[in-house]
Amino acid sequence: MAYRDSHFFTLKYVARQLEEDEDLLREVTIEMFSEDGCFTVYDDYPADETKESITVFNTDGIDYLIEALKDNREHYVEQRKKTELFYKKK
Repeated sequence: MAYRDSHFFTLKYVARQLEEDEDLLREVTIEMFSEDGCFTVYDDYPADETKESITVFNTDGIDYLIEALKDNREHYVEQRKKTELFYKKK
């Protein structure tokens, strides 16, 4: 049987590990799927999209984040600025 990575790391943990801003990494996760190593975890019942969730990554997800930031850091920084402006207007 092939090796399966069963370790998961929270967004907060990964941000500290990579020395990156959590909000910047959250922008990257918008474009990620479970196939990329990014998962959503709910800690309340019943779980639905209106409940607060926790974003977690396996090691493939961390690798994806690193590559995404190498390739498109400016894009994600710009998206983060737009998000901040949007929420300031509310």
